[in-house]
Amino acid sequence: MSNWHWIPTGKVISIVPQALHIWRLSLQARGEIDPSLWDLLSRDEQQRAQRFVRSQDQGKYVQVRGTLRCLLSQYLQTSGKVLCFDYGDYGKPQLIASCNPLNLQFNVSHSHELAVIAITQTTAVGVDIEQVNPQAKYINISQRFFSAAEHEILLQQPIEQQCRTFFQLWTRKEACVKAMGGSIAHALNQINVAQGLNQASTTINVMEQSQAHQLFLHNLFPDPNFAGAVATQKPWQRLHLWEYTRSDQ
Repeated sequence: MSNWHWIPTGKVISIVPQALHIWRLSLQARGEIDPSLWDLLSRDEQQRAQRFVRSQDQGKYVQVRGTLRCLLSQYLQTSGKVLCFDYGDYGKPQLIASCNPLNLQFNVSHSHELAVIAITQTTAVGVDIEQVNPQAKYINISQRFFSAAEHEILLQQPIEQQCRTFFQLWTRKEACVKAMGGSIAHALNQINVAQGLNQASTTINVMEQSQAHQLFLHNLFPDPNFAGAVATQKPWQRLHLWEYTRSDQ
């Protein structure tokens, strides 16, 4: 975990099909909205932001969505305002083909005051992070939602490690589901992510509609108090980690 080094920058580098780019973003807790990010959003995105009851949630949504547009616009060398998204059956956003000549794929996750944005070229990607919460009733949740193998792995851990192990399993499962374009509810029991839990990377075999295929799963450490994972449908060879800052834009 100590070897993870997030390089601060606001500038992207060219992306290639064998690379996985992950951006970490610190979120403002006060709920203040940056006008320049607000102006980047589409009317639909602005309306969605306004539906949040708490100003903190509204501010975080604008920050994450605006930053996503900033990053994608740099990769595509276009204005963030012209980017258009559509959504899969389970709400996963993607760029429409007409404004995505590089066939960029992306996924976003945020928890409390931290967000991550994973970007690839040509291969679907899913990412998830969660703040480790010692108060979570993780044994009950595991019994209800995890496979028997995953629950057994959890129980085998020393008691002081069980909470973090639970969140690591959960984020691995969520990342895999998102890479498949689904929702955690419809595929929770179809994926066993206990295999290779303590390995940096592992291959997960998935059965979907009677067809077997593989996902390439990597543990992610965005912060000492967080668990995370990223999954892709094709293997990658190079991982880039950045801490997003707008100071050099």
